[in-house]
Amino acid sequence: MNQVPHEIGVDVSKDELVVATYGVGPVVRLANRRAAIRRWLRQLPTGCRIGLEATSIYHLPLAELAHAAGHCVYVLNPRQVARYLGSLRQRGKTDLLDAQGIARFVRNETDQVHPFTPSSPAQRGIASLIHRRHLLVKQRTALRQSCRGEPWLRQAVQPLLAEYRQLLAKLDAELEVLLAQVPGLAGQRQRLQSIAGIGPLVSLALSNRLSQTDYRRSDALVAAFGLDPRPRESGTYQGRRKLSKQGHPEDRRLIYLAAQGACRTGLWQAERTQWAARGLSKTAMNCIIARKLLRIAFAVWRSGKPFDPSLIGKQTCAGT
Repeated sequence: MNQVPHEIGVDVSKDELVVATYGVGPVVRLANRRAAIRRWLRQLPTGCRIGLEATSIYHLPLAELAHAAGHCVYVLNPRQVARYLGSLRQRGKTDLLDAQGIARFVRNETDQVHPFTPSSPAQRGIASLIHRRHLLVKQRTALRQSCRGEPWLRQAVQPLLAEYRQLLAKLDAELEVLLAQVPGLAGQRQRLQSIAGIGPLVSLALSNRLSQTDYRRSDALVAAFGLDPRPRESGTYQGRRKLSKQGHPEDRRLIYLAAQGACRTGLWQAERTQWAARGLSKTAMNCIIARKLLRIAFAVWRSGKPFDPSLIGKQTCAGT
């Protein structure tokens, strides 16, 4: 067996995995079942680099088993992979071509991609319940708004809204149970709550994210939340910057809400006055504060010390 590590791309679906190795070997098709994955992994040389797209939960068996077998696994953003595959000018789109393109991505483009680290069941449960909590709150809000113009209907839905409140209370209680199952997470969450604007839910989501990925710099955390502005410049042309919006939209929504809450505390008033004088909109200013909150959270997480509000305003980082 060849002992040279390979760069491998895998196209994942619910029932099948299509595997392509960069530069060598035939394409392999195997069932997306743990037994079949284990048999295939035993045939690989040690230390392979394996890339696959995040596809709901269907990528998790391969990612977890490959990581346990000692391989370096990259769970890739589907939108980034789609753009990369489109740039290759392949003559069509098939599972085989996608697997080959992912193998090429692993070969050339993973220098700034965090390798996959398996989450504990409690960490996965926290992320899942936070997402489902958002869906419940969104549905409740839509129900309230749809009944606003009908007094009798607004009264009739009160029992249903009470059921929503009870369900959300049970969900929040379950989140606390899961939090207690992750060592050290409760203490870190409490320190994050010392940051103005970051409340119980945002601190839980943020601490759960930081506990799963070892970000080297605060800029990497900002980029993971999709809040990094992308410049559009060419020669004398200065285009409008837009957020990358990478990562999970619920995480981005929560930190944006935290920025709105931080604005109400008055800590950022001097900075907001400067930004308003430059013509920035409220949304742009909230995005700037959201980035600052993520950088502060990164520093609090790394240092293990609570937030010191006296540091706000000592350095002007407008637009960062």
